[in-house]
Amino acid sequence: MNIGWIKIIGATFFELIWVTGLKYAVLPVELAITILAILGSSYCLITAGNTLPVGTAYSVFVGLSAIGTILVEFLGFGIFPSFWQLLFIIILILGVIGLKLLNEKVER
Repeated sequence: MNIGWIKIIGATFFELIWVTGLKYAVLPVELAITILAILGSSYCLITAGNTLPVGTAYSVFVGLSAIGTILVEFLGFGIFPSFWQLLFIIILILGVIGLKLLNEKVER
């Protein structure tokens, strides 16, 4: 696996932390973790662009972050996604898979 894809996964992980932190952080420690997650997400995404096409990297990152955010809301806070959210999550997943497959063909 290309290190760029690992960085995209890392950026997504940090993204989920800071998005959740923006909504729920109250204590100074929680706010500090949120800020560190913003920096970590930005660093991983920027450096992933060194080994992956920037458009592909960003598109996959956004798709995974959107999917992850809805999953965090559902699993962590019991907020169930609507039919439309589920439909568009499926479309996002198909798009992310398509971009990944397309990138593998371009690299060969």
